[in-house]
Amino acid sequence: MAESPPGDGLVPVIDAQTDHQGSIVDRMAFLVEHEQPLSFDDVQSLIRRNPAVLQKPESSVLTRGINSEAVWVVANVINSTNDTIVRRVSVGTGWLEHVDFFLLADNRLLQHFVAGDRIALNERSLAKRLPSADYSFPPGKTRLLVRVETADPMKLPLYFSSIASSHNQEQAQTAFYSFVYGLMFALSAYTLMLFVSLRQRRYLYYSLYTGTFVAMTASYNGIGMVLLWPEAVVWQQWAPPLLMLCFASSGLAFATNFLRTKLNRPRLHRVIQVLCISYFVLFGICFALNEQGPALRLAFLIVPVFSVLMLYMGVSSWMSGNESARYFMLGTLASAVGATITALTVTGTISYTQVGYYAVDIGMVVDAMLLMLALADLVRKNVDARVIAERTAQVDLLTGLNNRRGFLPVAQSLWSLVTRNHRNICVAMIDIDNFKSINDRYGHAAGDRILKKIASELDRSRRHGDLLARWGGEEFTLLLPETDQAEAHKVAERYRRSVEQLVINDHGKVIQCTISVGVASRHSEHVTLEHAIATADQRLYQAKVQGRNQVCIGSTSDEPKRRSPPPEKSS
Repeated sequence: MAESPPGDGLVPVIDAQTDHQGSIVDRMAFLVEHEQPLSFDDVQSLIRRNPAVLQKPESSVLTRGINSEAVWVVANVINSTNDTIVRRVSVGTGWLEHVDFFLLADNRLLQHFVAGDRIALNERSLAKRLPSADYSFPPGKTRLLVRVETADPMKLPLYFSSIASSHNQEQAQTAFYSFVYGLMFALSAYTLMLFVSLRQRRYLYYSLYTGTFVAMTASYNGIGMVLLWPEAVVWQQWAPPLLMLCFASSGLAFATNFLRTKLNRPRLHRVIQVLCISYFVLFGICFALNEQGPALRLAFLIVPVFSVLMLYMGVSSWMSGNESARYFMLGTLASAVGATITALTVTGTISYTQVGYYAVDIGMVVDAMLLMLALADLVRKNVDARVIAERTAQVDLLTGLNNRRGFLPVAQSLWSLVTRNHRNICVAMIDIDNFKSINDRYGHAAGDRILKKIASELDRSRRHGDLLARWGGEEFTLLLPETDQAEAHKVAERYRRSVEQLVINDHGKVIQCTISVGVASRHSEHVTLEHAIATADQRLYQAKVQGRNQVCIGSTSDEPKRRSPPPEKSS
């Protein structure tokens, strides 16, 4: 091997035979461009004249912050064998704008690879998501120079590995992102369907929240450019800060709607609206002036603001008694901590770790699961409220019995079932005798109390399987499945005697009531429930005419006639 030039002893050495599994930046040296761009010849010359320009990285990942100067990473690759060794040199960050790989020997350029998200995918030396260069290192010494330039936060993990190891690492990342994105897409689609069916905007905002998170991370890690916009270089530069603002704004929109801050905290609601609008206006100004650095700083500034606001709203809502806010608060805490750790990691504020880099993805997965629990809790409460409302609409509030709305669907089902099986069934109509006189004598409040006590007595006296309902006013209806005419007459008589023997003591006044009952039995397969009720109503009228406090029975084969209500009945 030829004698090394001056300063070469300060250039770190990498063994080409070693298949490195992690980043090797800490085994290399770097220098920073300050006033003007440097060529690889300039860098070579600087190293020869003043080897002290090379700096030693403090960790395995070099971080320089937003809109920092371009960086050159340098190392000598030594192949001590007699054969070429194929290695992949790659940078594990998808958002870097320009990445150049230079391979030199004896100050002569052997190969130059170009990559970075300012270059269309098909124009890169290797059409891959991450900047990469595959090179067959010949025996002897090869100098590796890597130049990185970006307005985004510079995070530079450099890998030197075999093609197989690189594929394994890519597959692991693909599995991770597939899990995260699959979960987020499923939640986004699910909540979008909830919005379409329920028309509640909180589900739309949550769908946008999870969807913009996927779009934001896909734009940053290069997946979006590989799969969706391989030629849209300008969009790739502006998509990350714009989608970060959209992610934070949709999250705040979901939070304000979910926690109802417009009603509960109107001042905070207005502050959040003004804040979101201001961020988008400032971003628009940066875009118009083509100032990507300030736009990125603005986007990274909203992350801690977004986290603090979400946590504040969650804690305050939970303390004010909103039980669903506990899921929201825990989920927001996970995403806020994750986003903050990742932001601090990629900007170089804290030391780089894999957990720190992926903290935002991990936090969002936890956040999504907990917020889905919160939404599910709201859905459950809405369903319970709807069931209660529907049940309330089917129940007579005074007596607690079913009303017509609650009685008819169940009665119709039973009637159809009995008709198909050719079984017996009867209908009874029950009316309290002289109830208008009771109201006039004791007052309507006393009349209501009497109605409740008689209804309770009727309900207590009914057989298991019979269906009792308040039909309206002082009338009740009773469906008697698996009951023939004779048995129905016995049941009705038992009801009549129970009420006749009932003594009602209302504020010192002893009141006794009687009832009249009309019963109709089904004698034909073609008889409908409505026909049977009309027939029973006609028999009830007959019992009234014949002197009240009695049971009249007939079959549905007899055509019912319309009756006028007896004079003693109240409206």
